[in-house]
Amino acid sequence: MDPRISVNKLGEYMTATPARRRQIVRDQKHVPAVKAVRYQHAREAISGLIASGLADGARAHGIAQALRREAGGSEFETQDRAHSADAIDSFVELSAGFDLDSLVPVAADARCADGIELAGVRVVARPDALLLDPQSGEAVGCVKLHFSKSQPLNETGANYVAAALQAHLERKLSAPGVVRPSRCYVVDIATRRIYTAPKASKRRLDGLTAACAEIKDRWDSL
Repeated sequence: MDPRISVNKLGEYMTATPARRRQIVRDQKHVPAVKAVRYQHAREAISGLIASGLADGARAHGIAQALRREAGGSEFETQDRAHSADAIDSFVELSAGFDLDSLVPVAADARCADGIELAGVRVVARPDALLLDPQSGEAVGCVKLHFSKSQPLNETGANYVAAALQAHLERKLSAPGVVRPSRCYVVDIATRRIYTAPKASKRRLDGLTAACAEIKDRWDSL
């Protein structure tokens, strides 16, 4: 497998201890053939809420309540429904902090599954929603969700994630100068914080590139 890392894990990598950095790379390289996906219910419900223009909070709350009532399944599935329900409710409360202005929110499409290359490492962004200019239809921003309670993003890590998202939009969907850093949102559900891309995005991108060079160097040895 060629070197790759998810954008959220790269954000964590930027502020992690040396031991944790090594573990992150190991986990990204040795992905189980069958991996249980956490928070899928929450991701789908929140993406739908964003696509509605954040106007359907009641429906999202209803989905959360239905998840709590649902019975059956494995212990993992039961816990995941409960955690997803909590995440949905948290996002609805957070949604008042978004400024969509006149932008058109849409669910992420196939273009969002692609990655960008930094120093020989494929960085997979996968934003959960796009924010389009109503006139040109170009993506000027996006929303990326982060759910982990055990490894939440701090401000520095989230700023790096947002800078990577900006680079992804500029390279894959729009053009430099079209993307607005203030509309590249990273939402950390566990800490209930919303972050945006820093203005000094080039410096952050340089830091990400250096980190990816380090990841590539240690990839084969893990």
